[in-house]
Amino acid sequence: MGIKIFYILSIIYGVISGFGFLKRALPVHFLYTFTVIIVLYYAYYTYKKKIAFFNTIIAGIIVNISVQLTGGISSPLFLAYPVILPIIGYKEKSENYWIIALCLFGAEVMSSVFNHNILILPLAIFAAAIVIFGVIIEKHMENEAFLKKSLIKYESRDKFFSPADFEIKAIITSVSDIDKHPGIERPLLFYVKLIHNMFNGYTTAIFSCYNNYLTLIQGFSHSELFNPETVVDLKSGIYRQIISSGKPVLIKEFVQNPEELGYYKGEIKIASVMIAPVLLANKIEGVLIIDKKAGQFSDTDKEKFVEAAKSAGFLIAMLRLYEQKSDEAKYLRFIADHVEELHTELELQKILSDAVQSFRTVMECNDVSIAAVDELNNIGEVLESTNIKEHRKFSLDDGLVGSIARHKKFIIKEDLSKGDFVVFKKGVKTKNLSFVGVPIQQDDELLGVIWFEDHQTKKFNEDSARVLNILASQLSFAWQRANLHNRVKELSIKDGLTGLYNHVYFQKSLEEEISKGKELVLLFFDIDHFKKINDTYGHQAGDRVLEFLGKLIQKTGIACRYGGEEFAIILPKHTLKKGLRIASSLKDHLLKSEIKFNQAKIKITVSIGVAHYPTDAKTRVELIEKADRAVYKGKYLGRDRIVIAQTMERSGEHDRSGD
Repeated sequence: MGIKIFYILSIIYGVISGFGFLKRALPVHFLYTFTVIIVLYYAYYTYKKKIAFFNTIIAGIIVNISVQLTGGISSPLFLAYPVILPIIGYKEKSENYWIIALCLFGAEVMSSVFNHNILILPLAIFAAAIVIFGVIIEKHMENEAFLKKSLIKYESRDKFFSPADFEIKAIITSVSDIDKHPGIERPLLFYVKLIHNMFNGYTTAIFSCYNNYLTLIQGFSHSELFNPETVVDLKSGIYRQIISSGKPVLIKEFVQNPEELGYYKGEIKIASVMIAPVLLANKIEGVLIIDKKAGQFSDTDKEKFVEAAKSAGFLIAMLRLYEQKSDEAKYLRFIADHVEELHTELELQKILSDAVQSFRTVMECNDVSIAAVDELNNIGEVLESTNIKEHRKFSLDDGLVGSIARHKKFIIKEDLSKGDFVVFKKGVKTKNLSFVGVPIQQDDELLGVIWFEDHQTKKFNEDSARVLNILASQLSFAWQRANLHNRVKELSIKDGLTGLYNHVYFQKSLEEEISKGKELVLLFFDIDHFKKINDTYGHQAGDRVLEFLGKLIQKTGIACRYGGEEFAIILPKHTLKKGLRIASSLKDHLLKSEIKFNQAKIKITVSIGVAHYPTDAKTRVELIEKADRAVYKGKYLGRDRIVIAQTMERSGEHDRSGD
């Protein structure tokens, strides 16, 4: 009742405004006030998710009253009309846009006439803006409607032929030979043609019922006006009656407009029509329709046609069961073909990259992503993905992926647009609508999560999750083997005590870096008076010192334990100046550091030799020799020193002083 009164008051306001009773010339500060009111309301209007027609009426009244009270057609606020028109057009239906726009234009024209203040240019601009934006809006809505129908048609067809989601025992016919059939090809097209010929129809079609739309799946017609791309809205009409009642309809004399049938483009005369729902396990999946251009269908025809619709339901059931078995066979073939490949590769990144591409193919989806999971720190990291930047980290509390990791169970989402879903990280939106994800785990060890996304709604089901669990299980074996391989590889090139690269890896790496022909710096150093530390505090204290130094330099270039208390750092692409800076930083840091062992606090210094390639040497052996001699020189000069090979006095070379 209240909204009706509002509309009546709006009409009264329009009449008052049209007769020019509101026209005033208020002071300038009112101009600013009305501008602020307009901006604030239209900001609210723009961001409001659902707009009712009364919101639009208020929007029009606010601008109109602001214009009228600040001078009418000569007001500067008159220019607000061309600005607000696209906003109203964007938020409102096309017909409501025209109603509001024309009412505002009419009110302004009448007001200017009654006040003898007709200005052609502003009115012409207003009128042109109404027409231009109206045409653009209608074109946009037509395109939007076309895209929506195209998507519905695509999804509807896919749903119609989707694998079975019902128990096979629910489909029992009176023909035992059909019940025994394990699966058949898709003969729906030929079935529709058979019905068409049996009843001597003019047009015969079968529609899928999906999301309040009927989508034409297959059809035959003698008419050139037949539209095979038909999508019918079930808001009203003859089809809505059949879907809601679930009963067939025979119209012996069809006197309605043939456009109600939905599949004709243009004027045509139809004499008789039969329509029956297609049922599958007592659920309406679509409708079967046939029409005649001449003659009438009889009651006997109707009985036979109802049986034909029932048979169509059984046929669809067998098609879906066939699809289900076909998908299962496809997945099993894929697992047989690709799992072997997973188990032949040893590098984790290559395993994950191959898995993403091959899994994406078999699941026929848009995007696949794999993330590693650190349960202790409650974070995940994207390792491989078709749509997410690699190495992005996220909290396991953020979204669906984190939930899978926390609960170690699969999750399926049919439509991500319905709800405020976060896939893996807050603030990161996905363009996709369907989601399925499973944990990658072996026994109690959680390695990560793999998830699939697709732009289509309802793309994944529990069968998808089951297949994905099998794939994830196989991937977990390959992942664990790759981790084991990496650990063995690390042990073969790492020093067990310090965690630094060992002597063999040092020699190999230095050779490889020199072969690239680019400059580098080699730092050679050992711990001063290390023998004294072992004699004073024991060898365990010596090990603690070596561990401390290893942790300190492990992220500095290619850090290696050369042997005993000797260390080396390869600094690729470093100038001598940059190398000296790092050496100086290491020396200064050690001067400030204390190594705690039991109750003791051990302080250490190092003697560092610095050699530059290619200035000091051309080969690996020469470079090591130059750096090693520089260390000897530093010890000879009193230890705790940095000696550069280039400035070393060759006449002053001495042997190592015993530690």
